[in-house]
Amino acid sequence: MFSISRINSNRPLVIAIFAALVVFYLVYLTVSQSVTFSALQSSLNAKIAALRNTETTTSEPEKVVDRDIVHLPNVQNDELEFRSGKNIFFIVSTLSPEGVIKLTARQACAIESAARSNADWKVFPLFVATTWFNSSNNEFISPLLRYCNIHMRYIDLETFAFGTPLESLFAKHALQNSSYIVEHTADVLRLLVLYKYGGTYLDTDVIVRRSFDLLLPNYLGSEGSGYVANGVINLEATGYGHRFAESCLNDLAEHFDGQVWAANGPFMVTRNLQKFCNVSEVANMTRARCGGQLSVHPPDVFYRIRYPRHDWFFYPERTEAVMTSIKDDILVHMWNKATSGIQLKVNSTAAYVKLAHEYCPNVIKTCDEFF
Repeated sequence: MFSISRINSNRPLVIAIFAALVVFYLVYLTVSQSVTFSALQSSLNAKIAALRNTETTTSEPEKVVDRDIVHLPNVQNDELEFRSGKNIFFIVSTLSPEGVIKLTARQACAIESAARSNADWKVFPLFVATTWFNSSNNEFISPLLRYCNIHMRYIDLETFAFGTPLESLFAKHALQNSSYIVEHTADVLRLLVLYKYGGTYLDTDVIVRRSFDLLLPNYLGSEGSGYVANGVINLEATGYGHRFAESCLNDLAEHFDGQVWAANGPFMVTRNLQKFCNVSEVANMTRARCGGQLSVHPPDVFYRIRYPRHDWFFYPERTEAVMTSIKDDILVHMWNKATSGIQLKVNSTAAYVKLAHEYCPNVIKTCDEFF
């Protein structure tokens, strides 16, 4: 009874301790479950975020690098490459909204013939408003890439005239507002290129047959119509050639005319030669009369076959007479503006095709049926 009495007397204390233990255990379980749930939720959130990131990454299209796309360097990137002066320039100012370069077979023929006939000169086709091409589907560019002396570049009209007499003309976008934007752009750029770098400018409707080393530097050619043509121009980057180029640029800066087709080409060139040589007639613009350092060659040097015989290159019955006539000529001019619509088959016996097979063989081999 004694022991039972003592237990009974301590019963409230035992109950209190037991209750405390129960409460402690319940608190432990609650906290433990809370921590476990929190950790589980954090882990789940992390996995969801990772899955979302994976979905985002895999849903974006992969960027494919097309190795056939070739982007041209800016002609201003390395201007030291022109310092030899043995430069041949072509200006290709045909506009392309996509910026993609396209050449016709005849344009490519002119470039190839220049490279073949002047292996120790650098040939620079300069593209305006176009900056790239696809080497896999541009049949008339690929043959040109076989020549180590052909270097394709593009001209940035926003910066090319900086520091020259034409800077303000370009800033006013006079070329873009011209009624003859393609022709006038080429007219202006040929003089600007020669002013900056020196060398020989050629139209893209020529075939070059011999080396320009045969000619004294600084020259143009008359086409026999009372004006000096601007389809072939050689000017050195220093001395008399540079002075004449600068005179032409100053004239363009003051008198650029976007409404008349020949205003910024033959008209402007002839006007400045009259001043330089102090003569009024083109026939009197000899090297002796032009300071002994500049020549205006007579028509037979660059424009032997001319209007009204300008289409003789395109008719087989005229081939013998044409080939005999030009047998010693350095180049021949094909009058593209008047003859571009005349189709020629690659197996034609016309003089133009015969010349193409000899002086631009890679290009004409690429043609399917017509040249």
